Amino acid sequence: MIRRKLRLVLALGLITAVALATSSAGSAGSAQDDFKMAIVTDIGKLNDRSFNQLANEGRTAVGKQLGIPTRVYQTTSEAQRVPNMVAAGRAGYNMIFGVGFLNYTAVNTVAPKFPDLQFAGVDEPYVLFDKKPKNAAGIVFAEQEGGYLVGYLAGLEVKKEGGKQIISAVGANNVPAIVHYISGYIQGAKKANPGIKVIANYANDPTFADRAKCKETALGQIQKGTRVIFQVAGGCGLGALSAAKDAGIWGIGVDADQLYLGKHMMTSALKLVDRAVIDLTKLAHDGKLKTGKDYVYSLKNGGMGLGSVSPKVPKSFVAKTKAIGTQIASGKIKVKAEIKF
Repeated sequence: MIRRKLRLVLALGLITAVALATSSAGSAGSAQDDFKMAIVTDIGKLNDRSFNQLANEGRTAVGKQLGIPTRVYQTTSEAQRVPNMVAAGRAGYNMIFGVGFLNYTAVNTVAPKFPDLQFAGVDEPYVLFDKKPKNAAGIVFAEQEGGYLVGYLAGLEVKKEGGKQIISAVGANNVPAIVHYISGYIQGAKKANPGIKVIANYANDPTFADRAKCKETALGQIQKGTRVIFQVAGGCGLGALSAAKDAGIWGIGVDADQLYLGKHMMTSALKLVDRAVIDLTKLAHDGKLKTGKDYVYSLKNGGMGLGSVSPKVPKSFVAKTKAIGTQIASGKIKVKAEIKF
């Protein structure tokens, strides 16, 4: 009888030990599973077919890959930037992205208030954060390299077609990313076609969503004889591409591959915002994100690129453009981030 009781006590003890071990392992796993990520968009619509949309696609993709909850906070006015960032912080999102250059003030203001969370600013060099938050990182792109490629291809195509050697670019406003794109575009076009004229104008659209403003700016360029319009304006730029289509001239997309917009599209300058969101989320999830620095995306590491090209453009031109890209990636060709225009 005593032996039977002893065996029962030992058995219960073993069961308890196994239960405790299982409970402990479950707690460790759930701590990892508690990780969640959010993005705070720039002003403009989420379906801008460009910048905000790419960031959101990165969010949904990494959420599925890691099996983590994610959320998007949409910013539709200047006054919403900081409140949206604060809301994400209070909700306990472990990794929070401020999307767009103009969101740097929100990251700079909010990140220090949530030291246990991590932040990253897309198109926001860390140097912009004068409070130097130890839990924030910058994400920057070499837009000038993507601009160079589409400018080079446009220069070749216009030279082949003959007629007026004029191309143009429509920017939403003069934020650094747009300045870089246009600077590279001009340099690439003149490399391929030294006699070409490049017109560059801003639509002065702080919302990145006013298609009418970009279309009006593009119409002014069309009156001056432009043969190609490179839109560097997010959702606003769709208006410029619409004007190009109506006028029967070439359009060039930005950030995302926009060849699907129509037969008038020549190509696009790719900027892999979605990849950056995925990369940094994975690093943060694995405890490997390094803050207090910039993560740089360029042609060299595949963060910039040339989009799909119209079948109307000679394949030899595409090959030449890709060869130029290889030279840029290797450092043989240096593209200036900013030039006067």
